[in-house]
Amino acid sequence: MAFLKLDVVQTQRLRLTQSLRQSLDLLQIPALELEEILLQELEENPVLECDDVRDEGFESLDTVAKEEIEGTVSSKEEYTVEYESENTATGDYDKKNVMEIVSQAETLQEHLLSQARMLSLPHDEMTMLEELITSLDDNGFLPVSIEDLQKELGGDSSKIEKLLAIIHTLDPVGCGAYTVTDSLRIQAQYFYPDDVLLQQIIKDYLPHIQRYEYDKVAKQLNISKDAVKEKAVLLTNLTPYPGAHFFTRKPLYVRPDIEVQLVGDEVVINLLDDWMPKLYINARYIEMLKQKKVDEKTREFIHDKVNAAKNLINNISRRNETLLLVAYAIMNRQKEFLQKGPGYLKPLIYADLESDLGFHESTIARAVANKYAQTRWGVFEFKYFFVKKIQSVHNDDTSSDTIMKRMKELINGESKQNPLSDEEILDILKAEGIRIARRTIAKYRDMLSIPASHIRKKLYLMKHEGDHESNNYRQKF
Repeated sequence: MAFLKLDVVQTQRLRLTQSLRQSLDLLQIPALELEEILLQELEENPVLECDDVRDEGFESLDTVAKEEIEGTVSSKEEYTVEYESENTATGDYDKKNVMEIVSQAETLQEHLLSQARMLSLPHDEMTMLEELITSLDDNGFLPVSIEDLQKELGGDSSKIEKLLAIIHTLDPVGCGAYTVTDSLRIQAQYFYPDDVLLQQIIKDYLPHIQRYEYDKVAKQLNISKDAVKEKAVLLTNLTPYPGAHFFTRKPLYVRPDIEVQLVGDEVVINLLDDWMPKLYINARYIEMLKQKKVDEKTREFIHDKVNAAKNLINNISRRNETLLLVAYAIMNRQKEFLQKGPGYLKPLIYADLESDLGFHESTIARAVANKYAQTRWGVFEFKYFFVKKIQSVHNDDTSSDTIMKRMKELINGESKQNPLSDEEILDILKAEGIRIARRTIAKYRDMLSIPASHIRKKLYLMKHEGDHESNNYRQKF
């Protein structure tokens, strides 16, 4: 009996683990992917149905005996994913089934920065890490030497190398290297840590592998040609230019998860789930479980499928509830953005929401991942609303978003004949109490799609000359 009890406990624990894993997975996937998963589940699980095909066979589950289905609840509603007024975090208004195009896909630097900001590092190291990431080129390589970085960033070379080692392991692995060979070596070390031969081939024989000179490599290393071919196959799993796919990405099609409005001083959030099929458990299978004539194998199959359907329905409900709570907490802290738009974001990190909601940071990170909000200012990824606090002598809430807004104001008001250089913008911000590196000024300017000062001056002169010629032409006639 003790062995039987242990087996039951292990089985229950396995079910719990599978359900928890599904719950975590569902929380972090985007709406479009969730739709595909639900359609696949509907196809594969005969017990699971959606309201499009609901008929008299969908009876109340009240009568199902608890011993038939583990964790059975007392009412059908708990087996159903149906959201009406509860889909609005506060108030209610018309739902919209929206499909949007986000034309500016995430850049490599943004992707790396979002991971870096999850790390627990001292302020000076985090600042330096961000500077290193923004220094990377589009392929993910570092175009400057350690010595040059040391001059610009300060600090000793060992600290810079330590931070580069962190970048090497972020996704995509291999960024922060100086060359293709260096990047491949880093990737091999990460994905195949015990493969010394692969490391040696990358270090000393990569050009030969690229020319398919396997015999020559085999002879030099005193190994078989097949062994060399095996390593060449492993090399095809690595990426010579780890950041390349980011800047060739096509416009990103997304389905916003929520719609958010500011009504007076109240944040109103609507879950955009009209696309989501309303799921039910087919009561005919519940009836079959109660019939004694059903053989044990069939009973076990139905039992497992009913439990799987129940877990899916509950996990979707939990996903949407968590998403609404996290979204409301974010937007409640970013009311000024909702009112005035980009440039008015307040500093916000996951730890702030942890104190608001009592959720672990990892749960918040999953809820934020791949989610989009429809606002009056456009569609924004949830991650957009998390901005770093910039050190200020006034000790106020200065964010990167606020600094970009200020930079835009300065450039809009600059002399067209003598535009502000990045260095001059840096000096103005420093005078206003904002501490920031010159390289960051250039990065923010690029994010604002504003060209460098010498190009702005040239564009102004071209426009001025064009206007002058146009006036002369009109005067002739």
